[in-house]
Amino acid sequence: MRRHPSRPDTRPLVLALLLSGCPPPSANTDASTNPPVDGSVPIADAGSDGGVTEIPDGSVDGGEPAADAGIDSGTPTSDAGLPVPDAGAQEPTDAGIPDGSADAGADGGSDAGTRAALPPWLTYCDPGLCDAIPPAVLAVCPANDPGCTPQRSTTVLPRVDGHSINAVFFPVFMPEGATLRVVDGNAGILAHLVTAYSPRIEVRSDVEVSLSYYNVQPIWGGTVSLDFVTTSQTSSVVDTVFFRHPGHDTGTAATDFHARAQQAITDERGITGVTSERIRSFVMPTELAGVAGEGNWSYGDGTVTSNYGNPDYIAALGGIMNVAFPRFAHECAHELFNEIAGFFPGNAGCLNEGIADALAYVAGHLPLQDFGPIGVTGVDFANGCASTTEIHDVGNCYFWHVHEAGLLTPPFMNGIFHPQHTFSFDSCAPTAELTGNAILVLFTEAAGGADLVPVLDAMGLVHAGSYDAARAALGF
Repeated sequence: MRRHPSRPDTRPLVLALLLSGCPPPSANTDASTNPPVDGSVPIADAGSDGGVTEIPDGSVDGGEPAADAGIDSGTPTSDAGLPVPDAGAQEPTDAGIPDGSADAGADGGSDAGTRAALPPWLTYCDPGLCDAIPPAVLAVCPANDPGCTPQRSTTVLPRVDGHSINAVFFPVFMPEGATLRVVDGNAGILAHLVTAYSPRIEVRSDVEVSLSYYNVQPIWGGTVSLDFVTTSQTSSVVDTVFFRHPGHDTGTAATDFHARAQQAITDERGITGVTSERIRSFVMPTELAGVAGEGNWSYGDGTVTSNYGNPDYIAALGGIMNVAFPRFAHECAHELFNEIAGFFPGNAGCLNEGIADALAYVAGHLPLQDFGPIGVTGVDFANGCASTTEIHDVGNCYFWHVHEAGLLTPPFMNGIFHPQHTFSFDSCAPTAELTGNAILVLFTEAAGGADLVPVLDAMGLVHAGSYDAARAALGF
């Protein structure tokens, strides 16, 4: 994930650790090519109706997600050449299951004729839908023969609740020095990590390998399924689909996540006085999330996705909730910002990121160290914001200084979500005077007229010198 409750000097390593399967190191990274593969926290009151009933379709209309363009929400990897799921491609799940009952998918399969909704970048391979997609073909070669032509092969079949899906991400664990390459088909390789846009992935190797963070063993000359099962739950504010590998005991994480999600949504809406679309939450391991980059997304239509990593990473961070829930709260804040984005017609990306972490923190659903003072690139916000460049660091730095001044409160965040003007400025240009003036006016009014000039000075932003002068410069 973008950040984790670890020492500041390990934060820039988080994405690499998540993908490699290594726990965070105590000081310096020493991630091996083939890390070991083996395989939650207190929850809020479930609130209103936490039963397990019908989940609506999770597909979207093909639009881009809401602005969250940093490491926790890069542009989803294009599944070029794959059919785009439409509204009918993902049927409701758990139809007819009474409230409070366990989802049939949790035991490895859903009711006949029903399927769990999928995150927007995945689709089920209904009869005929994926027939034209050729298999992705990979080759593993030993260090002394990197251009080998392996004689053995196994075919990996990614599935959700027993249904074939169109794409998957997984590591190939292989001997030291061995290399992995794409022979044919639509797939990408990064070291030992595979992103395959096909319902069939042929792995060719004459050396011993294992597949996935769940230690799937190849069947040479045959097929192996890379299976995931679902637990689907619904409530008045959020529908949750939780995915897991059947060999990974996630304990009560599915119900814990759904219960606390209701509380986080209620808390953030209560603080801001803003309501967004009903949330459709997809919570998944890296094998499914990694198809879309890092996998934490807000789509601006109620769809929110969360990547909880892999078993080693989960263990290192103390549980699925510690890994995924702060990011969920962050993405839900983006959904709320989407409702007021019209007040910020310029480049609001950095402001949006800062708001998302600040709101999640004020609401009690994101730990302080995920907010600051050390940014995702290792910068220290205490040194000011003028030299920050990464989208999350710029936004968080603004709000960190409000926090340090003792003004980052629920009323302040409410004021941010009820701006008194339309602010057209580039929030990712902290050295521009227009940015300083806009931040000074926005933050002063959100703070009920408190003197924010010392806070802007601590940020290192150029501004007109006073609230009134900044207002005048902005033409208000």
